[in-house]
Amino acid sequence: MAHVVYLPDLQTAQAGEKVPILGPEAHHAVRVKRCETGDRIGLRNGRGLLAEGRVGAINKSGRGDWQMVVEVTDVTVAPPPVPRVEMCTSPPKGDHLSAMIDGLSQTGVAAWFPLRTARTVVEPRSGKLERLERVCEESLKQCGRAWLMEVGTMIELDDALRAVPGTRVTIADQSGEAWDACAPAIVGVSVVRVLVGPEGGFTDEELARARSAGAVVTKFGPHAMRIETAAVIAGACAMMRTSS
Repeated sequence: MAHVVYLPDLQTAQAGEKVPILGPEAHHAVRVKRCETGDRIGLRNGRGLLAEGRVGAINKSGRGDWQMVVEVTDVTVAPPPVPRVEMCTSPPKGDHLSAMIDGLSQTGVAAWFPLRTARTVVEPRSGKLERLERVCEESLKQCGRAWLMEVGTMIELDDALRAVPGTRVTIADQSGEAWDACAPAIVGVSVVRVLVGPEGGFTDEELARARSAGAVVTKFGPHAMRIETAAVIAGACAMMRTSS
């Protein structure tokens, strides 16, 4: 796949247009990815724009900063995926959180929300959430997705279970049915929301509340998994079902 550049300020593009690439994106393309004149380049704004082009020129500014000009050859606009897949998970500790966000973005999940449960111990602050947004940007460039994955703020379990019409809530737990048996329930919905609990899992009382709220309790494999593993696998399963 061609190197992808993330340009959030790029509103539109059309074939034949020359788009300047400046700053860190230009530096990364030239110095890290070794892009040269004539190489293919993908342009994304994180809001559906899928533009392809070729490097028309590479130079340096008077201050010594790298600059590129991309000549656009093809443009399409991808609508947001339907149904929308949302992941609500208790945040794992340390670097596992960033790795999980990267994995969820690669699977195509639309949004992630940190979930507060009885056993949740990690509550990311605003600075951490901003860093996770940058992880989503880097992941978008790596996998070429059209829509940037959203990073939300902390959500309570009861709020995550309170679904609007057209939303199917699935809660991951080994006490539930296998995913293959539950997957047909998401056909025809507009939002699939998957909840993954903390280390130690959801409490029995939380699972009872989930079932009372109409959530489908599902297991995504034969074994208990770490948060970051369960989240990415559940996200991938939901995306495969919704895209089939």
